[in-house]
Amino acid sequence: MSLPGLPPESPSWSLTTRWVVAILVLISIIWLLAVALPLIEAIFIAALIAYLLDPIVRYLMRRTRMRRTLATILVYLIVLLIVLSLPTTLGALAFGQFRDFSINLNEAIRELQNWLSRPIYFFGFRFAPQSLFNEVGQTLGGVLTVIPGGSFNIVSGLTTNILWGLVIFFSLYYFLKDGPKIKPWVVSLFPAAYQADAEKLTNEIDDVWSVFLRVQLLIFFIIAVLLVLGSLLVVGMYQAGLIPFSWIGLVVMLIIVYALVQQVDNLWLRPHLLGERLRLHPALVVVGLIGALALSGLLGALIVVPLIATGKIVGRYIQRKLLGLPPWLPEDGSALPDGPSLAEGAALSEVSVEDRTNQV
Repeated sequence: MSLPGLPPESPSWSLTTRWVVAILVLISIIWLLAVALPLIEAIFIAALIAYLLDPIVRYLMRRTRMRRTLATILVYLIVLLIVLSLPTTLGALAFGQFRDFSINLNEAIRELQNWLSRPIYFFGFRFAPQSLFNEVGQTLGGVLTVIPGGSFNIVSGLTTNILWGLVIFFSLYYFLKDGPKIKPWVVSLFPAAYQADAEKLTNEIDDVWSVFLRVQLLIFFIIAVLLVLGSLLVVGMYQAGLIPFSWIGLVVMLIIVYALVQQVDNLWLRPHLLGERLRLHPALVVVGLIGALALSGLLGALIVVPLIATGKIVGRYIQRKLLGLPPWLPEDGSALPDGPSLAEGAALSEVSVEDRTNQV
């Protein structure tokens, strides 16, 4: 019965109604995630970039005592200027190298044609590479005739990528500005009795992603160094005349160097560095990387390792709650409250042995 002057009390939902509404909401969320997957990926990329730039914003706030909004605008404008300057810089470099590129390309084509004009004898059989070259040329010609018909799709794809880029940049600003408010908001969604557990969980997940981004920067730096050193070695061999086929040989060797560096990254750097820092087995990291790359592309391969570590934290919490154990392992290595410590267990065993001796 409601009090005078107050709106009538809303009736409580029955257990059946609650289950039906919960199932419908869950189905709606799954359908929305499936439909809006590209949008979710763009927002997720913006969140990762904001998470990576957040220490810079905090540093400016500490050093200059400016408000977070002003520090966010400053960092955001710097990032925007860097991104906008990249096409101009790359265009200037490409224009400067275009003449040398065309000369090297013509020279490589002449050398390739001379090589294809010579027949190859293998176990008494004669092979003519020139016929293969002619077939490849006809195939390429057929492909080029189809390109104008698909030019609209190319323009449409380019427009879509520009729109997703705008989504990322607009989302980046708000993630930088209001990012610290996300964690308290997530904790407030839980019932009051579980908010302490939710805060502990979010702190552990935050530590996982912070470690992941720091290790990821280290991996990027190591890969960049390996690529630069490998490219300089290949260019030196090319200038010394140790690489055949002139310009084509140079390109092939650079591709081989890139492939080798990529294998070092996938088979050694990520499994060992990320696995050690996030306490994951290297085999789990390798399998996760390969599976994510096959299923969801580059973005999935980039974030699959911290997602596995996050699932490990949440799964451990659920497991211990289901078993009726304390959800958090002690940080000092002591025993859990539901059992005796090692020292207590040793003392109890000594007492029991002494009692049995006295009884004998």
